[in-house]
Amino acid sequence: MGCISPTLAVRNMKQTIQFYRASLGFKIGMAFPDADNPEYADLSKDGMVIMLIPARNVGIHSKQKLGIGVNLYMQIDGDIDEYYKELKKKGVEIVVDIKDEPFGIRDFTVEDINGYKLTFNQVSKAVKACMSCGMPMNKLEDFGGGNPENLYCVYCSNPDGSLKSRKEVFEGMVNFMMMSQKMERETAESAAKERMSKMPAWSGRV
Repeated sequence: MGCISPTLAVRNMKQTIQFYRASLGFKIGMAFPDADNPEYADLSKDGMVIMLIPARNVGIHSKQKLGIGVNLYMQIDGDIDEYYKELKKKGVEIVVDIKDEPFGIRDFTVEDINGYKLTFNQVSKAVKACMSCGMPMNKLEDFGGGNPENLYCVYCSNPDGSLKSRKEVFEGMVNFMMMSQKMERETAESAAKERMSKMPAWSGRV
């Protein structure tokens, strides 16, 4: 699987590095040419990497505000509630409080010292997810057969709540991807196979 490593232009490299390390718990990777006079630095957390460069090096003047419209969505390991409490104790600015989203994610947003927003998130423990397709199941009508104890969503279940065949679920997922993401049939089939291979109901069977 690929990854994306955004580069942020910042006012003060040393202060920003210190904020990410001391306040957010990131680890420093490389600082070039050295840690005392960094013109580039990268920091990581839970496999995610952020790169930093001085704003002046890319023509951003001192009066121009940084971070406008930038929000990094970062899925973390560990317990998100414990991490949230840790950042609050350190005085990190929380701009959106922690909450469970209706799409099955628990998240909160902080703002760094340059104005960049970071939304830390992970799958919510309060929301059940379909073991066949991964769809969050929040409402009674989301569960197969209208049974809140069902492991499968209404789209992966027969009317009686039993799991549909692999072929039926696969076709439904392919058609959904083609419609919602404008995928070609071949691309949608490949994506559906990959997704189903990671689902408990189909792992090892696709």
